Amino acid sequence: MTTAAVVVAAGRGERLAASADGPKALIEVAGRSMVELALTTLRAVPTIHHMIVVHPPDAEAAFRSVVGDATLVAGGDTRGGSVRAGLAALVGEVDVVAIHDAARPLVPPRVVAEVLRAVRGDVIAAAPGLPVTDTLKRVGDHGDVLVTVPRRDLWAVHTPQVVRRDVLEVALALDGADDVTDDLGLVEVVLSTGTVTGRVRLVRGDPRDLKITYPEDLHLAAAIVRGSSP
Repeated sequence: MTTAAVVVAAGRGERLAASADGPKALIEVAGRSMVELALTTLRAVPTIHHMIVVHPPDAEAAFRSVVGDATLVAGGDTRGGSVRAGLAALVGEVDVVAIHDAARPLVPPRVVAEVLRAVRGDVIAAAPGLPVTDTLKRVGDHGDVLVTVPRRDLWAVHTPQVVRRDVLEVALALDGADDVTDDLGLVEVVLSTGTVTGRVRLVRGDPRDLKITYPEDLHLAAAIVRGSSP
């Protein structure tokens, strides 16, 4: 089974003040850009044979100096559009695609390998995640609590999200695919139509696979990099 990774790095990161002067994925964590850290993890997984980095259309030169032998392709206006662009850039026979957010640069290679191993037989897609431990509230206007949401069986989903290539192609052709921010969610829609059959699985992830969204996330990620290695 041949596996490729598509690193989605086309975001601007408006919620990160430091990103105002360039793409979010080029912001540094402890001296290395997020996209470099993500690629380092993926290169440590020997079953990944090809890597594609989807960058903002106007930033190819800036990315070329940091991505090494990864293939560069310009992204779209939405995450779905960027994943589609990455998929179109695949060369040769690729059976499985691992879609990873550059904004999650610290996922341990062990987690990536476990997710890849999960996509076998009738499991057509998988991702890492962690059970929700916080109490969850549904909140209305002005912060008014409407109801407590039972957290039993709820997981927070991380990346990489690994999908069989043929299933991903069907999913990205769905109406509204560009508006979906979760690749497994698209697969679930495909399953509901009966177009394909199979199962979607979550495997236990790692707290280090945090998503860098706000400035304080950068500080936490830098502390993780300085304090331990994946």
